[in-house]
Amino acid sequence: MNKTTSSIISFILIGLVVFGGRRLGLGLLERVIAVIIVLGLFELIKRKLKK
Repeated sequence: MNKTTSSIISFILIGLVVFGGRRLGLGLLERVIAVIIVLGLFELIKRKLKK
């Protein structure tokens, strides 16, 4: 996975979490925490796929 693909997937994940969290009634801080968790999991998956 190259840098461009990774950036696009990260951007899409951020958008899904932010707008999905808004639909679920989450506050701003909760959405920020959710973004951090989701992007952290994405980085872990990306590293595992690299090996």
